Amino acid sequence: MRPANLLGEAVKTAWVTKVPSALIVLLVLVMCTAALATVGRTAAAEQQLHQRLDSAGARVLTVTEPSSGSHELINPATISQAAGLSSTERALGAVTAIDVLNGAVGDGAHRVPAWGVYGDLEDAVVLDSGRWPEQGEALVSEEGMERLNLDEPAGWVQPSSTNGLDDWAVVGTFTPREPFGDYGVGVVYPLDEDVAAVTTLHVVLHDGNQAAAAQSAVLGILDPPASDHLSVQSPLSMAQLQDELAGDFTTFGRTLLLGVLAGGAFLVAIVVLADVLVRRKDLGRRRALGASREVIVGLVVLRTALPATLGATLGIAAGLGIAGAFDALPPWDFTTGTVVLAILVASVSAVIPAVYAATRDPVNVLRTP
Repeated sequence: MRPANLLGEAVKTAWVTKVPSALIVLLVLVMCTAALATVGRTAAAEQQLHQRLDSAGARVLTVTEPSSGSHELINPATISQAAGLSSTERALGAVTAIDVLNGAVGDGAHRVPAWGVYGDLEDAVVLDSGRWPEQGEALVSEEGMERLNLDEPAGWVQPSSTNGLDDWAVVGTFTPREPFGDYGVGVVYPLDEDVAAVTTLHVVLHDGNQAAAAQSAVLGILDPPASDHLSVQSPLSMAQLQDELAGDFTTFGRTLLLGVLAGGAFLVAIVVLADVLVRRKDLGRRRALGASREVIVGLVVLRTALPATLGATLGIAAGLGIAGAFDALPPWDFTTGTVVLAILVASVSAVIPAVYAATRDPVNVLRTP
């Protein structure tokens, strides 16, 4: 029998046997709905976890040298080398924040922190208005403007104490980029290119899983005189946590999905077997008229796959609706995979009843009252 004729016969048979077809639609619908409402939410939670753990804040390696240190390990040369590592997305240095106030108001004005940054300011902040500062100039955040009583990004700020630093003219506003959210409460200014040393090195990695190698490489560049000379805040533990949680999510999701699919497959197999037994005379008649065993198997499997496809479509719609109500939509690749798996499972579960029907002696089947 030609494939087109076999498919047409399967459609007719599935339509005639409405009760078994409806049961298969219902079972596959429940299977897909349960998979998306449970395992799908787990997949969505795993995806959200990866996104949060892969944010810049979870990929930053921070190395701090005590301000009292005289080795000047963090300097323009070592910052440039750290930025050139293959694992580095961006790197910059910073000095310990100092308090500044509105120069037009003077003593008694509100104070905000100001960070001196060595490197490309675009790696730390986004320019909202004005222009990028040059030496002797600074940017202020929106919150910093309010605290400094600035109506617009203009004027100047000065250190709150006499520490030998000059004033900075305000030339624009900024919004901090991850992981430099602390800068959003104050002022940033570029450090002189001739600066001898800075106190902190921030290295944002491409991937948190590269934390161990990156930390070893950065410390090799800085080459501290003693192991405790530098303070290191590494995303290494975060990367390890990510791997552990991802493994737990994956194991739980696979176990639950296998349970849902296995239960659905068992029930579909029972329905198909019952249908085969009820319609054994029809199948025996086909065998007696010359239909091969392969045709009988194909017919039973196809007439199972057709309602299973309808059930999977309806189940995906219902499952996505439930998952959306909890704001936990699963990834599209998981959704597509669930549809394919549900149809395959239903089809495979029909193979054993189909083989049973195809191997019966048609003469004995037709003699059965």
